[in-house]
Amino acid sequence: MASEILKGFYLHDLLVEPLKGQVTGRSGSAHLTPKAMEVLRCLAEAPGEIVTREHLLAEVWGEGHGSPESLSHAVGEIRRALDDHPGDPRFIQTLPRRGYRLLAEPVLVTETTDSVVLGAERGARVTDIGFLENLKRRGVLETAIAYLLVGWLLIQVGDIVFDQLLLPVWAGTFVTVLVIAGFPIALVLSWYLEFRDGRAVLDQASPADARRRRFSRTYLSVIGALVVAAGLVYVYDRSVGLPQATPASAAAGASEIVFEPPPIFENSFAVLPFLNVDGGEETQLFANGLVDDVIHRLSHIPGLRVSARGDSFTLSPNTSSEQVRRRLRVQMYLGGSVEIAAQRIRVNAQLIDSATGFHVLARTFNRPREDFFQIRDEITSLTVANVRVALPPDVNAASHLQFTEEPPPLDAYLLYRRGVEALLKPKTIDTIATALGWYDAALEVDPDYAAAHAGKCAAFVAGYTEVDDPVFISNAEAACARALRLNPNLDIVHTALGDLYQSTGRYDAAEAAYLKTLEIDPSSVAALTGLGLTYQRLERLDEAEARLQKAVDVHPGDAAAYGMFGTFLFESGRFAEAAEQFNYVVALEPDNMLGVSNLASSYMLQGDFAAAVPAFQKAIDIEPTTLAYSNLGLMYYYLGDFDAAIASHFEAIELQPNDYLSRSNLGDALWAADRTDEAERAYTTADRMASGALQVNPNDPFTMMDLAWIKTALGEREVARRLIDRAKELAADDPYVHYIDGLIHNRLGASTAAIAALETAVEEGYSTRLLAGDPNLSNLVEDSRFQRVLGLSE
Repeated sequence: MASEILKGFYLHDLLVEPLKGQVTGRSGSAHLTPKAMEVLRCLAEAPGEIVTREHLLAEVWGEGHGSPESLSHAVGEIRRALDDHPGDPRFIQTLPRRGYRLLAEPVLVTETTDSVVLGAERGARVTDIGFLENLKRRGVLETAIAYLLVGWLLIQVGDIVFDQLLLPVWAGTFVTVLVIAGFPIALVLSWYLEFRDGRAVLDQASPADARRRRFSRTYLSVIGALVVAAGLVYVYDRSVGLPQATPASAAAGASEIVFEPPPIFENSFAVLPFLNVDGGEETQLFANGLVDDVIHRLSHIPGLRVSARGDSFTLSPNTSSEQVRRRLRVQMYLGGSVEIAAQRIRVNAQLIDSATGFHVLARTFNRPREDFFQIRDEITSLTVANVRVALPPDVNAASHLQFTEEPPPLDAYLLYRRGVEALLKPKTIDTIATALGWYDAALEVDPDYAAAHAGKCAAFVAGYTEVDDPVFISNAEAACARALRLNPNLDIVHTALGDLYQSTGRYDAAEAAYLKTLEIDPSSVAALTGLGLTYQRLERLDEAEARLQKAVDVHPGDAAAYGMFGTFLFESGRFAEAAEQFNYVVALEPDNMLGVSNLASSYMLQGDFAAAVPAFQKAIDIEPTTLAYSNLGLMYYYLGDFDAAIASHFEAIELQPNDYLSRSNLGDALWAADRTDEAERAYTTADRMASGALQVNPNDPFTMMDLAWIKTALGEREVARRLIDRAKELAADDPYVHYIDGLIHNRLGASTAAIAALETAVEEGYSTRLLAGDPNLSNLVEDSRFQRVLGLSE
């Protein structure tokens, strides 16, 4: 294969010629360096397989030579030549910490086809005649027309006759699916088969009497397709199930849920992205740098709440004041534009009241581009003066408006900004390598540029999380140390060190680093949330809550901070308080799938099933998933709307047909709706799938406990008992295993054992609200022992 690969191969419509170092496509040719072509060759020799970074380095650069940065640069060169994108790859997939995979199957340039066409003289190949002529000679067009006519007649006859014969609804569905499934089968049969001497054979030549055989060929194809399709649809119906009509209760959905945004505090402020007037790349760097620098400086002013860059940049320049107020929850905001022409920079800045849309301040700067830093400082000072923030009595306002650091050379700053922009992109080893390259370029201009060293520190920390390489840790610590020697007040460095120490389990060091950040910038959300998560790992929960609470207080409109605080409250079992925080997340970002799902789960676990229904429905509207449909089905099930529950579980199965838990949930809903035959079929299919999963991993307690419930529903009591007992041995601290144990005992009539198991489930953390609303336990509601488990009686 290796020698054939060297002769050239195709990746989709691109021709790769390794010996020429060239990639040719419709838009022209691109050249690859020898090393990059060698990397592509290695990937092409193992298509679809993971090729490790170590193997590529050894194969292309030699054992002990090369570096991860060189490999990343080569892969980036290949991506450019193939017009591939790391975020949505068509050719090369990056597997963090492991290597790369070629997604496209290489087709050697020497490969040909020997297929022949019925009716072509001298057995011509498929490529020798046009596609339409090919279809005509094989009788495919005639078969397609004949099949469509026959299929239409079958559907029409079924639609009229089935109702009169009182046949079930599924009979009409069966015929419709049969006709649809048979169409491609008929075309395939017509392409490959012909009828000779009363039997079907493969098309091997081009007989002269092809026309006379067309009718027999069409007849055989249509009838054969319907017979084959009938068998396939029957098997599918027995194993998976044909689609059913959605009941009106589910289709109608639930009432709209209203999301209340967080309050707007005094002295809350945002800086929007500045408009790039001339569209130049350098102008964009200046515009983004101006916004970032002003945000950074304003956030150091005590008493001023400033929206984070990530939140501000969810809006575009010139966004209406109403949208700014709704999304960022601020009283005032700064907007403007930047234009560069003839080595002069023109900056317009407007300070706007978000409630009225009126300008509080408008100023224009038109100066040489070298005055950029002076313009930045003046905008910051003017903003603070017009906001009139009330500083704490012990704070000297002037000290926070003195910009004493020496600005870097403008060329170094622009290179540094390129590194910042690269690091803001989705984190991959390629984007991290690109950022490091720009930071190094900035340091070549100014070796003592502290911010560039800080950027390298942050990039190496991000790199460690991607590849888990200890080299990144030492590089990060070295870059951070150099940055702090040059400027000990760089809060970004301390935050990066805190992130590094937290990711490596050094929580005491992480705490010290985050606290140092907060000494410099008390409103740093990154440090506050990082410190909160660190305290959570150290089980200092009161301190964790205080830091996470402050994070949501100091940055208005920061959906991520509300999400982290909500997650903390959720994990602490404080579901009502968690729901309030997730409500803020969704109010700020209505399409935040994670926020909506977490809100729905919070409602569910606090027993507010009616509120959980529209929340899960909204999650489905954003992104339909099996889990969301399953949870929606459970909520309908708990509310007693079994038809809606059944419909939701069918939707879940349609998205993931091999999910045994969705089929088990479907069986529960069907059983509750007295559709016992259908319930048994659902349980039987779930049994087969779960048993197969357990064969793959025989010691998985979660599959065991689910299968135990399925076996109970099918009446296999002894098997169910063995499974649940084994699951309890493997996962004794899991509340769900004790909950399933209680369900099994209760289904078998052993209420005392059921209540004991459910009590253990509650002790391990299972929600009493879910137990109270569980239809499977409705027979225990009046039992005083069960009420004690729920905390409803003494």
